[in-house]
Amino acid sequence: MSFLGMWCLVPMKADAITQYTPDLRPAVEEEAAHPSSRDLLRWWQEVGSTEESRHRFVESAAPSALDERICLVYEAWEHGRDESLPYLVVSSRNSYPAAAMAFALGPERFAHLPGWIGDIILTPDQVRQSLPAIERAFSWSTQSRRQAERLLAAALRDEGEQADIDALLDGVPPVWRAAAEADRGLLGTHFIP
Repeated sequence: MSFLGMWCLVPMKADAITQYTPDLRPAVEEEAAHPSSRDLLRWWQEVGSTEESRHRFVESAAPSALDERICLVYEAWEHGRDESLPYLVVSSRNSYPAAAMAFALGPERFAHLPGWIGDIILTPDQVRQSLPAIERAFSWSTQSRRQAERLLAAALRDEGEQADIDALLDGVPPVWRAAAEADRGLLGTHFIP
């Protein structure tokens, strides 16, 4: 059976973040705090991003905390998206872009990301405060970028196009920076439409 996995990271007006946070953030926090999520992170920190750990990590990380609330996420994006700012949308057949990105980052870099595997809802202050950590997490040497690209391609099951890989490895900091500079929040989710 074929499916399309998507991840979107969208700058949001502050009032929309305020309006939708009570309905969306608890789901993300609950998923991150769930014992199976904590066990997954502990295991991943021990074994790292390897060929042997890829399938278990990506499949375990794939279910989205916001997937069950996707209609509310669509509503929030429709009413609160700042259309003047860049945003990120990545889709991949038969894979989960946000989980694949996390796997490619590895557990050490991933630890700097807020939310849970691409699911985030942040106020403008939280966006500004987290920007330095995001920039560090996505800072690459030639060798580390090549390694992350290899891991990401494998985690996307070779279904991701080069533009998708580049967007996942290089596109997050510019969106984050634009939101911070414009005093906007961020709403990100990974889901199956």
